[in-house]
Amino acid sequence: MLSFAQKYTNLLISLPTIMVLSRLLTPAQVGVYSVAVAFVNIVQMLRDFGTSEYLVQVRELDDATARSAFTVTFIIAWALGVALFLCSPLIASFFNEEGLRLVLEVMSINFFLLPFGSTVNALLMRSMQFGIRYRIATTAQLAQSAVTLTLAWLGYGYMSPAWGSVAGMVVNVLGCLSWGRDYRIRGVGLAHWRPVASFGVQKTFGSIVNRVGMSAPDFIIGRMLGFAEAGLFSRGNGLVRMFRENIIGAIGSVAFSAFSQRHRDDKRPSDLFLKSITFVTCISWPFFAFSALMAFPVMRIMFGDQWDAAVPILQFLAIAGLISTSLSHNSELLTATGRIGVATTRITVLQSVRVAAMIAAAFYSLNAVAAVQVPVALFGFVYTANALIRYSGITWRDLFRALAPTIPVTIATMTIPALVYLLDTPSGDNLWSPLLGSMAGAAFGWLLGIWLVRHPVWFELRDFLSARINARLGRT
Repeated sequence: MLSFAQKYTNLLISLPTIMVLSRLLTPAQVGVYSVAVAFVNIVQMLRDFGTSEYLVQVRELDDATARSAFTVTFIIAWALGVALFLCSPLIASFFNEEGLRLVLEVMSINFFLLPFGSTVNALLMRSMQFGIRYRIATTAQLAQSAVTLTLAWLGYGYMSPAWGSVAGMVVNVLGCLSWGRDYRIRGVGLAHWRPVASFGVQKTFGSIVNRVGMSAPDFIIGRMLGFAEAGLFSRGNGLVRMFRENIIGAIGSVAFSAFSQRHRDDKRPSDLFLKSITFVTCISWPFFAFSALMAFPVMRIMFGDQWDAAVPILQFLAIAGLISTSLSHNSELLTATGRIGVATTRITVLQSVRVAAMIAAAFYSLNAVAAVQVPVALFGFVYTANALIRYSGITWRDLFRALAPTIPVTIATMTIPALVYLLDTPSGDNLWSPLLGSMAGAAFGWLLGIWLVRHPVWFELRDFLSARINARLGRT
């Protein structure tokens, strides 16, 4: 529950931040920052070297192993920070944009700070200390948003979110050293660097490939179509990304720990995985279906009319998101059960296909790059399902039984919004009426759907509300 609270709190902070920032920055400025972040995110896959996941999933953890993980992270992160700073002029020259150099130089500061927080966060996750992680993450997010908006208001453009990220990292490290002081690593050492490195090589390779694929739109669009187009794609992908980070991510942070614990206890983590996709799709399918249908009023109200060209991008990416979230946390399952090689191979194949498809689509248009995500997501679903069936003891029948309850729930959720769209079509002068009407109808349809089909989410929601009511009555 605290993991969800953390992600929802981050969403409550980041959503208004993005809405305000979209009115203070131009698409080109957003594009410059998005391309810079894409590079930083790839380098970040190397900086941690999989040590966080290693600390969470290793069966036996002693102080020497923890010190080895911290030392490996420290060496790699500082080396990458220096490399990113020195390479920033070359990257800026390749894209012919001086602003990239400035943003990358500022964001390289994060690499020198990160080792002092990442290992503590990993130990907190292993111990399931989500309350402490909630305090740290929320405080850091508030600091990042405050600095970003203040600098943007003062006219610092794409440098605003860059300095905001540094402020957030500083606060994150201070929180880890304060609230997580009992989990701090004391001293350095490389006594157990070999198992750490062995795990890290496989995990990092897969993470880099995955991040390259996820960041490929920024690189490809920024280089082939321009920074304004990269900004439009980034904003169209914003709602999808927020859902993945704050909803899927909330479950993922708990799922990996839970899968690892079950595997250490010699139980079947695949059963927990099947339960998780039943719950995830009950939220993700209706959300993405609604986002695709009501993309225009959502984009116009949230970000303003300068982002209207991002509407079809959101529609295509929402459909792809609906498909790709159907088997969420499959990598966590494979990694937690010692199948990290399988997880890495799966990611490599999927992202290679994705990058190739986007390069081909970029020769046509920005919308083509977005549209090609749909068939890529379909391919990913089939390929991932086969990998799970082969290596996790899951069958096609298991997957169907896990996903089937969400189909009628999604239909029930979208019935009223579809009618509202037909009878009260959104336009530039008619935004709030169809959006509010469809949102109310979707909420009613979702509740009706989970009740009619007796979806597992219904029982969880009922039990949660009953417990809260009984607790309140007990206090009175």
